[in-house]
Amino acid sequence: MATITIYVPDQEPIELALDGYEQVSIGRGPDNDIVLDHVSMSGSHAVIHNIGGSFQVQDLGSTNGTFVNGSAVAEAGLANGCRVQFGAIEAVFHDETEAGATFGASSGGSGYTSGHVSEIAEVSNRPASFRDLSPIEKVVKKNALALAATLVGVVAILAAIALIALSAMMKAS
Repeated sequence: MATITIYVPDQEPIELALDGYEQVSIGRGPDNDIVLDHVSMSGSHAVIHNIGGSFQVQDLGSTNGTFVNGSAVAEAGLANGCRVQFGAIEAVFHDETEAGATFGASSGGSGYTSGHVSEIAEVSNRPASFRDLSPIEKVVKKNALALAATLVGVVAILAAIALIALSAMMKAS
């Protein structure tokens, strides 16, 4: 059985069985089979095709790209354990069947449209082996105490310079 587990930051992972679907669309738009309401997702981001029990992912010209095992792809076969990234959204493909272990076919899908729309839940648990491959920079929170200490240091240096200048002006007059 083939599944994909999707990890959205700060939300529960979702696992979707892919067997029985000819293709599954992924994106931010409501017309996708898997709707991921995340800023890094395009409206129609990617499609996973089921071609005779072998699976491949196809990027649909998304802004932030689709990656398989860390490499940007337009289209790529999926094997058991592949790490897939849609924008900043990470996922793992699992296929314990023999067909999924050796991907062979590569054609374009059937145009099947599913009425299935998966909503992502609330909290994410990423596998420890995941690396952040996102082209979007993460905002790093600055340590407030370090910033305050730096500001106090700069003010102290400026005050010392002002006192030296004032002292020099008093001696000159």
